[in-house]
Amino acid sequence: MTHHTTNDHLWHIILNTNANEKKCEQKWRPVAELLEHRGIRYELHVTRAPGEGVSTAKQLCDNGIRHIVAAGGDGTINEVVNGIFTSTANPREVFLAVLPLGRGNDWVRTHHYPRSIAEVVDMWCEGCFIQHDIGKVITQTPDKQIDSRYFINIAGFGFDADVIYDVTYHRPRIGGSSVYVLSLLKSLLTHKPTPINVTADGGFAFDGEVFMVIAAICQYNGGGIREAKYAVPNDGKLDLIVVPKMRTLQVIKHLKDMRTGDHIDKIKSIRMVQTTSANIRSERLFRAETEGELLTTGNYHIELLPNALNVLSHQ
Repeated sequence: MTHHTTNDHLWHIILNTNANEKKCEQKWRPVAELLEHRGIRYELHVTRAPGEGVSTAKQLCDNGIRHIVAAGGDGTINEVVNGIFTSTANPREVFLAVLPLGRGNDWVRTHHYPRSIAEVVDMWCEGCFIQHDIGKVITQTPDKQIDSRYFINIAGFGFDADVIYDVTYHRPRIGGSSVYVLSLLKSLLTHKPTPINVTADGGFAFDGEVFMVIAAICQYNGGGIREAKYAVPNDGKLDLIVVPKMRTLQVIKHLKDMRTGDHIDKIKSIRMVQTTSANIRSERLFRAETEGELLTTGNYHIELLPNALNVLSHQ
């Protein structure tokens, strides 16, 4: 962990006004007052459409900016990270802080961010940064790479991504966390196990039908589900978790365990390995997502960039 004096730098805040069902802009006003009171110097960059966080962060880094704040939810963080890593900057020279103004805020749970935004600002002023691991998912066809996406939290394959697909394309007319819960239940009732092949360095291999596969840097996903309780964000390893085919009633039985992370120990068929790269192959449609952002479907190569970005943490 390194200490980085916050007030010595001009910070560039990327505010996603679409986060938290467009409540993020409303939440920003008291945050701005807090920053002024703490004497934190900043410039505000407002994004209003998907992908603008990527282009804004990329442009800032290309122009020499090295102190950036993601203000929004997990999707905002994901966009900012992708902007940093697709820029010309050396990511190890970039410092990223997070103001959690989104709905799920899963990434901050691993880092023990306080619930109060005033306490988060205090934490930011303390300036404790870790060198955070970053993951990358590459979508491939047999003869070429067709897509890629960086992630800082969790990449989900199978059921995880099916839920995100339903939230994105069949969103019910309700708000709040109920959207995700309803999509989860709907996906659970319609989910069909997919036969896949998973390999990872160190000789790990799995062939068979799966419920889902998780590649985790941090621990929480899906609005507080502790999918990978042993993941450490700066240990230079991905926690690769393969959850084989499960009956619907079996999943329902372990929902409480999934909130606490105990399913990894209680469901004996689950396989977990720590790795730095993995491959997932399937002849059938097998969706993937990173922090709620859907990827182009295909076969997937997952790799880890260890200690790649300086990130504000309260570990």
